[in-house]
Amino acid sequence: MTTERPSIATRRPKVVVVVACVIVMVTLAFGVTVTQYLSAGGFDAAGTESDRVARTVQERFGAPDNDAVFLVRADSGDVDDPEVVSAAADLVTSVRESEGVADVVSYWEEPQVPGLRSDEGDSALVLVELEGTENDKNEWLREANVSLTETDEAITAQIGGESEVFRSIQDQIVADLVVAEGIAVFISMVLLLLVFRSVVASLLPIAVGLVSAALTLFLLRVLAEQVEVSVFALNLTSALALGLGIDYGLLMVSRFREELKAGRDTAQAVSRTMRTAGRTVVYSGITVGLSLSTLLLFPLPFLRSFAYAAIPVVFGTVLCGVLLLPALLTLLGPNIEKGSLHHLPSLTMKERTWAGVAGWSLRHRLPVAVVLTVALVFLAVPFLRVDIGKSDYRVLPSDTPVSQVQQELKDDFPGNTAFPVRVLLPGAGTDADGTDVQRDMAEQISEIDGISVVSGAGGLWRDGETVAPDPSTADMADAEGSYLEGLLEPQMDVYSDEAGDVVSEIRALSYEGGAPEVTGEAARTVDNKDVISERLPWAVSVIALFSAALIFLMTGSVLVPIKAVVLNFLSLTAMFGVMVWGFQDGNLEGLLGFTSTGYLDNAMPILMFCVAFGLSMDYELFLVARMKEEYDRTGDNTAAVVTGIRKTGAVITAAALLMAVVFAGMVFSQVSLIQMAGLGVVLAILADAFVIRAFLVPALMGMLGHANWWAPKFMRRFHRRVGLREGLDDDGASEGSGVRSGRPETVRSAD
Repeated sequence: MTTERPSIATRRPKVVVVVACVIVMVTLAFGVTVTQYLSAGGFDAAGTESDRVARTVQERFGAPDNDAVFLVRADSGDVDDPEVVSAAADLVTSVRESEGVADVVSYWEEPQVPGLRSDEGDSALVLVELEGTENDKNEWLREANVSLTETDEAITAQIGGESEVFRSIQDQIVADLVVAEGIAVFISMVLLLLVFRSVVASLLPIAVGLVSAALTLFLLRVLAEQVEVSVFALNLTSALALGLGIDYGLLMVSRFREELKAGRDTAQAVSRTMRTAGRTVVYSGITVGLSLSTLLLFPLPFLRSFAYAAIPVVFGTVLCGVLLLPALLTLLGPNIEKGSLHHLPSLTMKERTWAGVAGWSLRHRLPVAVVLTVALVFLAVPFLRVDIGKSDYRVLPSDTPVSQVQQELKDDFPGNTAFPVRVLLPGAGTDADGTDVQRDMAEQISEIDGISVVSGAGGLWRDGETVAPDPSTADMADAEGSYLEGLLEPQMDVYSDEAGDVVSEIRALSYEGGAPEVTGEAARTVDNKDVISERLPWAVSVIALFSAALIFLMTGSVLVPIKAVVLNFLSLTAMFGVMVWGFQDGNLEGLLGFTSTGYLDNAMPILMFCVAFGLSMDYELFLVARMKEEYDRTGDNTAAVVTGIRKTGAVITAAALLMAVVFAGMVFSQVSLIQMAGLGVVLAILADAFVIRAFLVPALMGMLGHANWWAPKFMRRFHRRVGLREGLDDDGASEGSGVRSGRPETVRSAD
């Protein structure tokens, strides 16, 4: 597809276009229902202690999942008033008889259960466990919000709980997607018109992007039927497909027009475009795909689902770029300039301006390198105090019904009723010794700072003392073991470090023959952090090595790949510093309208890193490919740097603006996780294109001189055998000339 031999795209262009149209119609028809198959969960690591214990206490003891929490308020008086009790009984009956309900725990039926009555006594809870899949639960919740929350003269009911939070997030993300992509396509079209100043040329990248986005819906639908795919993947993969499609289209259309202006006919122009820009598109897709594949190293379904979804999306976008676009270019030929809009101002600077930028950076390479590096390090400083936690209802606007319910549960009820800490006691069963262990563990756990009350098979404990026997908890033990359930203090955030300390204290306890094992949201958060900390160095190393290896195969250089990876890490760390300042510290709360949790979600920074790193390397590949092409032709490092910037500056900045516009659409989301991902990627892309590639790269390459292209002899031999070629044989590129000698040389002046 990117060789000199004509491909099917150039031999049968009409067939390719017709087939593409048919595929788009089929994939859209199949993919429009994708939202029904996506998951709003998947934030917890599989195979951890908390994951294993959660399944054990549910399967062995029937510990309920509080999928839905009905917050029932007395319109006047107390929840124990007769008219309130009667109305609440009717509600509980309706809930229990509703299809899809597995279990119901109500304050009015089990008042001894801790945490079901508010401190003021004007509201109480009904806990509901639902049957079926996540989609079944979502459907039940949608119907319940209409049919089971109707108020009468005595009570008002609203629904909260973890499943309701996830359902609300899912519905909001789907609604946001339409707005985000509409904004992105419109602004992208305007920018492309200003870049190309031709209607036809501007439509081609949009066409590739839209086809890629359509394929994305299809691929997500197929994948979601086989593995868990997060609903968050819908926004990000759609943005990735649209953005990469537009970027690849921009790159190839720009090169094609350049070849036509050089006097070549359509066939030659398409061929040369495929052998240069087409190869860069393929290499870029490999880089982005490899970056995203490292998400598979993390056992969080949320992250793995992005890898499952994004990798085929990226390669599908590459196929659109190297099959559909060449076919369209072949059919259009010189007609690509139709619909000329040369009276419009150009968005991009002229080549001589970019040559001036490169020359200025080369002449002032030391101060440019020092000042920009210091600036990026300054922006990165807040990242040193990053705090990682798990997202909750606060990712939604504070005025959404479920957010208001969750906040009221936190503020008005004695304990985090919806998020208990469950402690499995293996071996401490129903015999006398087991009962003693249960009592001893319950006393010790109830004395831990942050625990308000503990329930177990023997009753209730508070502050190390038995409060009361509780017959309803007898099923919390069997012959092989038992479990305890503790409620955190009501003002304690279950995802906070303080809650994590409570979990650690419980895990540090022991008894004869065993030790307690902990689950619950607080324990899951601790385990997620541990897993991420363990796998993160591996993921970063894999991304760095893959990217460096690919750039080496393109350039034959040792230093260029190292420089690229280091600069990428520097710019991304600066981006994360801004995210800590804006989202963790809450400095962007007023501007973007979200509620700060005081920490960053444990999975989102990893996702942002993989996406932003891959996209940044995309621009690096484009730039160094053109520099290598010029260096192979001339052997002049300064000329290679200036020509590389001059020839690619306009396209890279235009591509960065277009990609930024696509991801900026996510900033308009009502879900703060999506806002953070969108803004973070936008900042990383713009910093990479306008700071790193335009100024820092030429400055550093000027400082290194011919050493940029140096490699040891054995690596030069290896590169000659397997290296990836981007140059054109028919314009004088010299084979292997990019590696001139075994020792560095001094750069010539850019003046």
